[in-house]
Amino acid sequence: MPPILSNARLLAIAILSLGLLACQSETRLGSNAESQAAERPMPLLLISIDGFRHDYFDLAETPALDRLIDGGFKADSLHHVFPTKTFPTHYTVVTGRHPGTHGVVANSMWDPVRDQRFSLGNRDAVGDGYWYQAGEPIWVTAERQGMTAATFFWPGSEARINRIRPTYWKPYAGATPHAERIDQVLAWFDLPDAERPDLVTLYFSTVDSMGHRHGPRADAVRDAIIDVDSHLQDLLNGLDARGLLGNMHIIIVSDHGMSRVDFDQYIMLDEYLDLSRVTVSDWGPAAQIWATDMSAEEIFTALDGVHPNLRVWKRDDIPPRYRFGSHHRVPDVLAEADLEWMISNRPHMAGRSRFSLLGMHGWDPALLEMHGIALMHGPAFAPQTRAPAIRSIDLYALMTHLLGLEPADHEGSLAPFLPYLDADQPLQPETMALSCEQGEITLQLRRGPRHLALHHGQEVHVLDQADEHGQRYEEVDLLVDLGTDPIRVRMDEREWNDCLVVDNV
Repeated sequence: MPPILSNARLLAIAILSLGLLACQSETRLGSNAESQAAERPMPLLLISIDGFRHDYFDLAETPALDRLIDGGFKADSLHHVFPTKTFPTHYTVVTGRHPGTHGVVANSMWDPVRDQRFSLGNRDAVGDGYWYQAGEPIWVTAERQGMTAATFFWPGSEARINRIRPTYWKPYAGATPHAERIDQVLAWFDLPDAERPDLVTLYFSTVDSMGHRHGPRADAVRDAIIDVDSHLQDLLNGLDARGLLGNMHIIIVSDHGMSRVDFDQYIMLDEYLDLSRVTVSDWGPAAQIWATDMSAEEIFTALDGVHPNLRVWKRDDIPPRYRFGSHHRVPDVLAEADLEWMISNRPHMAGRSRFSLLGMHGWDPALLEMHGIALMHGPAFAPQTRAPAIRSIDLYALMTHLLGLEPADHEGSLAPFLPYLDADQPLQPETMALSCEQGEITLQLRRGPRHLALHHGQEVHVLDQADEHGQRYEEVDLLVDLGTDPIRVRMDEREWNDCLVVDNV
């Protein structure tokens, strides 16, 4: 018969066994935690400098931006979506959808289903997820897949979208000092690993504000750029001190460019249309007009051809290149003024100072003055990499790829970026000059490995490679076929079949 153990010895053995099990469990948990940390993607920091036009780099010394450019990727410019206004373009960057799909069709908009109006000054509307639910922003994608997101301002980030918010977020307060924004971002990165965000957004508005008030390229715009850049330098130094700068990805964009406007170049809509019989939900470079006591056909007839600097379309006739026709918030009639022209009405303008607004945005996204910036830095991008103009619609696909996320439904493409990711050497675009119609038309092509930018006058279009040989490039109403002799080019309703290369750099 085995010896009988006392109760005390049995208790001691049980405690020892529990201790051993706990140690084994802790070892396994520690191993799993280390494995998860090793598999965790590098953090991604997305920064917007509102209103930073593509050519503002020559306005001021920008050592922080130059630091990122020298160490990473810079596109010639960033081609946005229509309308080139703050909320629509920002929401496209984070959803990969056009405004005509994600539903944020203007800074001020009308919803005929809900019979309500949205405007930037209406804090309840800005924080209401209803207005954003037709697109999934990347912070929702990240949170839904078990990652942590933090947003220090970004249009849409104050709302609960499809029942999800970022783990950390801030209600918009434009007066928040830039230093406070930088300190908070660094503090987020200082959190313990289990709490540290994988995705962070950051936003600056002063360059845009100065552009509106003083016009593009004014001294006040230069001073705003210098101020933002100095705070970015503090951010980069802080990240570097934490060992993060080379071990994370940073993407800096702007949401649109800026053009000058003139007090004498306003088209008064009420000179041609009885405004008491319609609803106008947005003004400026483009007016979004809703049929109430007038039909869409009557509105179109009243405005068509009445001013040499005004174009007008019914909803179904809006240029396909704008991709602006599917969501129920797209208006019955769209009127758009020429670059540097604005659409308003006499009562509104009666109280305006001649010099109260000298800069604006919102026109055709192909216009180069509406193009923003796109810079990228991190292990995925070789230093000194340069690219032709890229499209903001494609950035969501890129960001989900960098974070290892499964993207939600979107309208962009990762393909233009694939050759740049983890390239051994920096890539540079090829430049070609074309002469068409016996020298009457000059076009410039900037070609990357998987996409091409077509420059013509004031316009720059971005086309995707459409064949395996890199000879044919297409986008809606756009074509460049380098495989034909002569080269064939189509742009909106214009087509040239006799284009010859006159310079190839």
